[in-house]
Amino acid sequence: MNLQQLYYFRKLAEVQHYTEAAKSLYITQPSLSDSIASLEKELSVTLFQKKGRNVQLTKCGEEFYQYVSQALGILEHGIAVIKDRSGSINGTIDIGCIPTLLGDFLPNALDLYRERNPGTTFNVFHEMSISVAEGVSAGTFDLGFCSMVEKKDDLVFIPITYQELIVIVQKEHPLACKDSIQLSDLKDYTLTTYRDTIPIGKTIRVLLKEKGVDAAYSYDDEISIAGRISKSVRAAIVADTPFLKQFDNLKKIRLTDVPKDTRMIYMVYSKKNFITSAVEAFANFMVANCLNLPQ
Repeated sequence: MNLQQLYYFRKLAEVQHYTEAAKSLYITQPSLSDSIASLEKELSVTLFQKKGRNVQLTKCGEEFYQYVSQALGILEHGIAVIKDRSGSINGTIDIGCIPTLLGDFLPNALDLYRERNPGTTFNVFHEMSISVAEGVSAGTFDLGFCSMVEKKDDLVFIPITYQELIVIVQKEHPLACKDSIQLSDLKDYTLTTYRDTIPIGKTIRVLLKEKGVDAAYSYDDEISIAGRISKSVRAAIVADTPFLKQFDNLKKIRLTDVPKDTRMIYMVYSKKNFITSAVEAFANFMVANCLNLPQ
């Protein structure tokens, strides 16, 4: 057994697909298969079992994965500490992020950080909030930027920015003559917003219920909502994000009875996963500078 086998095992356990794991490791699939087979022979257990075109850990494999992850985490931490003492904070950071931050906020933050720390590289993956939180918890992402996700006890959510909730209508809509309204002003209009299966949708439904207002139509994102509103006589409650800029026939209307920070965006990390010095340095930078970052 050697370190290379353990790294191969950890990658396959995370990806759960031989071809994809081999690509990530820059080796051939037969080489990966041989390495895993050799490891299983040495341990005298089966670590993986087939699940359709994928594989999944066996019970023994799951137990072994915990030990391997912990051992490699300690090793990587030692390497990071030594590098940190040399005065160089280098490394790659995998970030999961909701799409609405990718137009301005996160790119601006990464550019500013890399001006000060050119040795750090970033891999950014866009997902919905729940998938971001699950990815951080599983260790797929080092950090995440998303809405609050409930029932994730290992995750720490740090407020980092917000996106104001507004009403959008066509410029010919009766409400288009107003610059601001209250939620109760929407009672007589067919309303669209997010699905209540995602965090922002749940938040908005609570607000609407308090005012006796209901939303008849639901979508997953701002583009879908704005696209529908741009071709209908409906109104919608949506987060004011860069995605709305492309719809020049829509009027944005402020909601005076909804706090601007109702849709809070958090930076999230997992207490159970190892954090490298590069990840820690970037997280500290975001906390210290989030109020001054261009949006």
